[in-house]
Amino acid sequence: MPESIQYKGFKLEPGDISILTFNQKINIFSSAVLKDFTDALSGLLPKTKVLVIAAEGATFLAGADIKEMSSFSPDEAMDFAALFHRAMDTVESFPRPAIAGVNGFALGGGCELVLACDMAIASESAVFGQPEINLGIIPGAGGTQRLKDRIGKPRAKELILTGRKVGAQEALDIGLVNRVVPKDRLFTEVISLAKTIAEKPLQCLTAAKALINSGSLDKEIKAFSMLFSYDDQKKLMRNFINKN
Repeated sequence: MPESIQYKGFKLEPGDISILTFNQKINIFSSAVLKDFTDALSGLLPKTKVLVIAAEGATFLAGADIKEMSSFSPDEAMDFAALFHRAMDTVESFPRPAIAGVNGFALGGGCELVLACDMAIASESAVFGQPEINLGIIPGAGGTQRLKDRIGKPRAKELILTGRKVGAQEALDIGLVNRVVPKDRLFTEVISLAKTIAEKPLQCLTAAKALINSGSLDKEIKAFSMLFSYDDQKKLMRNFINKN
């Protein structure tokens, strides 16, 4: 197992499957945690093939640090939102697939982190929501945009405008997460998915994620053709032919 590196609010085990685990008493995003989070992810390449984001305890991520935010001026709020956006953009634009393993509450910024990931597996006890409206604000870390892209505008509007929370099964039904598993199987299932993905050619993972995130038909043609310059394509196609 790779050596764990401790940061403010989380630990990181770098490797082919890099595992970032929030380990606070109650997991939240403060300014200090957001800065360390962004710095940690920025230094993970080129070795990482899959990024797993998980949490210890009963909460995945309860959101931002409300105590810190409570005294913000509009200018300070803008700086905090910009910092939060950089952190979430770092996840979304991370060249390799990112998987969230969600136990307990994923609220506000926690839900926005799930939305920035490529896939999410939730335990049966997971709870999701964008309850910012109950604090006199709106989602400020990408939630208004990524939630509608994930579950559609009508459902996103309902959750954001009411602040309603949803359980794991409803999150699965509306497409917020990929699957729901028993709590004691969460980490095993997340790592199993990560291992399956990590076995695939690195250049394919990078190209496919980039195209799905912000590609076009023309970009797909170019990326598809470039993959024929790698040995993996020749080897895997040759193996397929020999087996059939």
